[in-house]
Amino acid sequence: EIARHVLGVHMHRAPPESAVGEIDITKMKKYIAYARLNCAPRLSSEAAEKLSSHFVDIRSEVKHMEQQSNVRSSIPITVRQLEAIVRISESLAKMTLSPRVTEQHVDEAIRLFKHSTMDALQSGE
Repeated sequence: EIARHVLGVHMHRAPPESAVGEIDITKMKKYIAYARLNCAPRLSSEAAEKLSSHFVDIRSEVKHMEQQSNVRSSIPITVRQLEAIVRISESLAKMTLSPRVTEQHVDEAIRLFKHSTMDALQSGE
């Protein structure tokens, strides 16, 4: 349903009359405003450690793939990617109005990163 809605909007079609689980737009705007004003999640020490070790693992994985293929990666894994994963983790925590970024938030951010970036890297795209 979500995919159909998003694709429909991008194809310039009118959104469907109603969707399953649809949230009232006014309520959603209030929720977002509240989260922006009242929620600024910070990394827990466990989450920070997980991010740090994951970053090192990703760099090692990319280096290993480069050595095997003898080709420089088209997607460099830099501090910028680490910052992106941190921001995604913070956003996930904010969505639940959590004051702390937990390991679960980091796990989901890493999953999203791997799916979007690492899959492309491994397939050579």
